[in-house]
Amino acid sequence: MKNTVIITAQYYENYNVGPEGFNTCGDKQPRWKPKGSHQFVLEIDADMLMYTDANAILSKMVESHNSVAEKFEYIGYEVQWFQPTVLGTDDDYRQVYQQLEKA
Repeated sequence: MKNTVIITAQYYENYNVGPEGFNTCGDKQPRWKPKGSHQFVLEIDADMLMYTDANAILSKMVESHNSVAEKFEYIGYEVQWFQPTVLGTDDDYRQVYQQLEKA
């Protein structure tokens, strides 16, 4: 049975960009700036994760998405065993917000 696996990575952007392209300013080395997290999704049999070095494999898979403009550093993963429960709607959110504002 296949499960959805959510992989979390740190996302970086290369800020060494000049008129001639990437890594053309200053010391011509990438200047990576962290910009928050990024998530990848993988459909896989969860048993496969348990019997392999999942962290090493997923880290390598995440690295394969790196480029001169952006890079990703693997943080971890979570198996999504069930579909998430819908918490509400934007109207529900506004309603609770208004209730809290009145209190």
